[in-house]
Amino acid sequence: MSDVEALARRLMTTKSSRREDYMLALECLDKAVCEASAVGQAQAGRMAPPCVGYGTYLFARMCSHGIAAMRAVPHSRWVKTDHQEWGFNVLACHARALLEGNLYFSYFMQRTDESLEEGRARITLLQLNDCCSRLKMFAGSEQQRLWFEQQRDELQVRLRSIPFFLKLSPAVQAQCLAGKKAWFLDRAQLVELVGMDKAGFDILWDLWSQHSHIHPVSFLRMEPNGRGTGLECDPDRMYLAVAMLICAGILQAATDRIVEVFPDVAGERKGLGSKFSPGPKRNRRR
Repeated sequence: MSDVEALARRLMTTKSSRREDYMLALECLDKAVCEASAVGQAQAGRMAPPCVGYGTYLFARMCSHGIAAMRAVPHSRWVKTDHQEWGFNVLACHARALLEGNLYFSYFMQRTDESLEEGRARITLLQLNDCCSRLKMFAGSEQQRLWFEQQRDELQVRLRSIPFFLKLSPAVQAQCLAGKKAWFLDRAQLVELVGMDKAGFDILWDLWSQHSHIHPVSFLRMEPNGRGTGLECDPDRMYLAVAMLICAGILQAATDRIVEVFPDVAGERKGLGSKFSPGPKRNRRR
């Protein structure tokens, strides 16, 4: 078990967190974001197998949410401010995005003996889902609607021509062709793929979703001058610290995978001293 995982587990089994624990968690996330950003920039623009290529796009989005998290959490060196907002909502949406993004990143970056046709099916399905989503959003524009309808039809024909797709059950094929799925695996299978316990994943997902939205868990137990008010308090400080540690672990593992695929960028990992731009002044490339 890594130091990050050990601290996260300890915080999750205690009723309060110390300021020292919070600052240590903040440093762990800071380091993970710096290394991920530096590695991500170093491998950008390379030729790679299609599934790996889309995986790097997902990694870029994960880095973006990591950076946004570092700019949102209290006492971050990334931002100078005269006010600290301690509500867990400042981090919840980014933490949830990283939790989800890690599933899809692993889906594309996993080591398998998949055939070229399976890789082609995965990418075609992703493109079809994207097309159908845009068709719904821009249905009010006739020009946009006609363009996306044509693209949808072409992608459906392409998907039906792939033997891997035709081996799936009729029910799954119907969902895919309707643009309702972006991945052939379901949520439980994706969680298993990243090695997480499904029950634990669901707890984090539900908690972070409640605070990403204005759902009951995010406001029914607000306390005067305490939990949920934006003022520093034990519950929100603990929620923030645990989420930062989990996000740090996710980014560290994703960065490890990128380095496995592009070994020459390993030297970019220099902890808080990693170089990338834009970012804090001390991290910018000279």
